[in-house]
Amino acid sequence: MEVGERIVGGRTVEIDRRGEVRTFRPTDVDPAAIAGLEVATGRWGATTVAEVLERHEARSLVVLHGDELAYEWYRPGDDGRRRNRCYSVTKSFTGTLAAIAMHDGVLDRAAAVGSLVPELAATGFGDATVGQIADMTASIAYDEDYADAVETTDGQTILGFGDYMVALGLELPDADLPADMPRSIRAFLAQVRKGSLPHGEVFAYATPTAEVLGWLLERARGVAYAELLGASLWSRIGAEHAASLSLDPAGAPMTGAGLAMTTRDLARFGLLLSEQSRPTNDPVIPSAVIEIIRDGGDQAAFQRGGHYAYLAGYSYRDQWWMPGGAGRPLSAWGIHGQVLWVDPDAQIVVATHCGGPDPSGERRDLEQDAMCRALTAALTGR
Repeated sequence: MEVGERIVGGRTVEIDRRGEVRTFRPTDVDPAAIAGLEVATGRWGATTVAEVLERHEARSLVVLHGDELAYEWYRPGDDGRRRNRCYSVTKSFTGTLAAIAMHDGVLDRAAAVGSLVPELAATGFGDATVGQIADMTASIAYDEDYADAVETTDGQTILGFGDYMVALGLELPDADLPADMPRSIRAFLAQVRKGSLPHGEVFAYATPTAEVLGWLLERARGVAYAELLGASLWSRIGAEHAASLSLDPAGAPMTGAGLAMTTRDLARFGLLLSEQSRPTNDPVIPSAVIEIIRDGGDQAAFQRGGHYAYLAGYSYRDQWWMPGGAGRPLSAWGIHGQVLWVDPDAQIVVATHCGGPDPSGERRDLEQDAMCRALTAALTGR
């Protein structure tokens, strides 16, 4: 069972599509050649695109080269109309919106969180800067261990993923939960204490940190997150279907993991990023914003984080996983294998949704990374 399927509290809201649907031009790329394309990792050796999809229980894969549909695959019984949970790919939508707000001068990257959201002033987030929140280098007493998704800490100093899941709406019928245990995201955030390290030194991946960024964004813009996302991004990608956003039991948006959409529409968001990386007369996302994100974050802080040290050359910036290298691609990842990979220079977009039982895994991460790189090389000859 996926982590998200355990949440029964809360509700969802629709983010309606608008305007003309963005279509893709056909291509003469041989689908069999893409399925059989070699994908190599140093630790696990060579495999193929098809084997990666099967091994990690993928539901879909959409690959764009410019506005051409280079490859599209769905597992048997599925099709392009299914709206899949994006999980933490949601963070990259939130990070993009926040980066635009910083560019527009309505959100100050150097400002302390507590000065913008007084409700968080006394928490572990209070003296972190907006930039440290965006880049996941805020030091908080929280451990994002997916193995503990149904285990709570009973109010201990260091809160865990299970506590956060209860705040989202997880029900534990056999658990004797404290009466004062937070049952909403923002009540949970108010109980998070500061970590043992200074802010800014270590990459510490934590979905509650993305929830703080969403709260900051709503305060800065004075607009509800779903409305802002719809007006600023979803209405501009040429979406074919509505997206959905999960809300917690109190009605707060899950800005760290709450979006669901079709794979084609996820790819359309990637195509927008790719195209907007070049100056345009009708900027949806200023090219300067994308360039700043593509410059990446602090690689040393990323490695000091330890948990994802196997991702050599990676950093984290504005809620995007930055693979580094000459191509400077952007990548968004979500548990259970959700991926959006955007290489603006090569004009390649890779979008996949998966439904494997394991929330995270080193092999899957490395094979999906290698798959995206192999697809880029095969389609561009670089």
